[in-house]
Amino acid sequence: NWQSWFPFKAYWERPLVDSFVQYADSQRISLFAASPIPELLRKGQRPSDYFIATDELLVGFVSNQFTHQYFLWDDETLSIIGSVDLFGTELASGESIELEEMVILGNKSLWTMLENYADLIKQSNEVEFNEFEGIGWCSWYHYFTDITFDELSKNVKLLAEIRDREKIDYRLVQLDDGYEKEIGDWLTTNSKFPDLKEIASEIRGKGFKAGLWIAPFSASESSRLFNEHKEWFVKNSDGNPRVAYRNWNKQIFALDTTNPEVLLHLERLIKTIRSYGFDYLKIDFLFAGAIPGGRFNEFLTPVEAYRSGMQTIRAAAGDDCFILGCGAPLLPSVGYVDGMRIGSDTAPEWNGETMDIGVPSARFSLRNAYTRSFMHRRLWLNDPDTIVLRNCGLTEEEKRVFALSVGLLDGMMLTSDDMSQVGRDGISLLMEAMQLRGGEPRVFLDGMNGVFATCTRNAPVYDVTSFVNLTDTPRHSIRLKKMYQDWSGVIPSVMEVELPPRSIWIEKREAREGVE
Repeated sequence: NWQSWFPFKAYWERPLVDSFVQYADSQRISLFAASPIPELLRKGQRPSDYFIATDELLVGFVSNQFTHQYFLWDDETLSIIGSVDLFGTELASGESIELEEMVILGNKSLWTMLENYADLIKQSNEVEFNEFEGIGWCSWYHYFTDITFDELSKNVKLLAEIRDREKIDYRLVQLDDGYEKEIGDWLTTNSKFPDLKEIASEIRGKGFKAGLWIAPFSASESSRLFNEHKEWFVKNSDGNPRVAYRNWNKQIFALDTTNPEVLLHLERLIKTIRSYGFDYLKIDFLFAGAIPGGRFNEFLTPVEAYRSGMQTIRAAAGDDCFILGCGAPLLPSVGYVDGMRIGSDTAPEWNGETMDIGVPSARFSLRNAYTRSFMHRRLWLNDPDTIVLRNCGLTEEEKRVFALSVGLLDGMMLTSDDMSQVGRDGISLLMEAMQLRGGEPRVFLDGMNGVFATCTRNAPVYDVTSFVNLTDTPRHSIRLKKMYQDWSGVIPSVMEVELPPRSIWIEKREAREGVE
């Protein structure tokens, strides 16, 4: 639970992390992406950040402003060990801090405890967020960094035609990674693009909101920002800038958001982007802002530093800007984002055999959409990642599983295709998914990590009963429990189904209002 991309799932025994650490080291993957305390992983421990739950008990913190909070499971004593880490930050003379509130919940179903826990977080943090209206389009999962202005303009035109012809409520066009000259130099575009102001104008000219991807706390070793302001970055013990992670075949460094000059830089950056006409910001790789290390203000913890940066971004963007967090420490981000990616990147392939460590995978992205659905409309709006409609490495049933799941879970809905490659079948699938939106979903967890029963109530069009099998194994007996009937107020036509691998079963019924 440290940040967006990593798995949220059930474990039947204490997970072994040695293979993950070895893989990360071999691939030069920073362990800071997995935990702000990588020493735990190297000791073979797998922390559950912020909270931990069993079938009978949930223990968790309801806010995260100062320390990093985590829990460990002790196999020998069958007990839960809770810890808070100040990362060696010293308190000034006479200073004290009060540890944040921790709650213990029990005597209810696991899903009810998770929902109640999220409600307590919402109440404690007085959470508010902007609504995500309509449907969006994102450039990433077709073009990746190969996106060009010509291709963006082509898709803006096609999206406008589809919106008007098919009456599909496309409202947002979000340009992802691939436009910037360097990671960190966000206002300078590369040779494939005009300036940001012209990009926003192109999108808005067809009646869409303009969205932009940035990684505001990150800068590459070759960026102007890093080379002109090395004193602005989190330091190693030797006083040199600390590598936060590696990507784009480069070392990436993290801005020190306890430095007033860095906060002024972030404020100017966000205000400039907003002045160009961008109404939606996808802010990515946010965990970099919370890595441990030497900072300008030695009396602030990494968590406090992260929140200072997020507060600056939120204030500079303004209340009417939609902010999507990604690669973000979850609990410290509550109150600063409107939407949150709650799983790994999806992919135009199922990638079910890849290591489950936050790497791109349609299967594991969707798994987290189910297991973290209790966060939706409590902490933020959940972003399950984009639907892919074109012919690609996904089968027709895999595309259907993803699209219909996004609809019935009622999260943010975006697509990511070269729209010239989306045929009638893709448009029809999107329309079917749209009809499932707007309900109140509940996922019934029973310890399975790839098989879920879900129902929705109080939807505008259809209430739904659904079974999904994300695994590669046929499921011969998936049962609904009585609690489903008690919660939904209906008895479905079947209480047990058989499901092939990577498939979904859905029963729709006319929505009924006011079910509680």
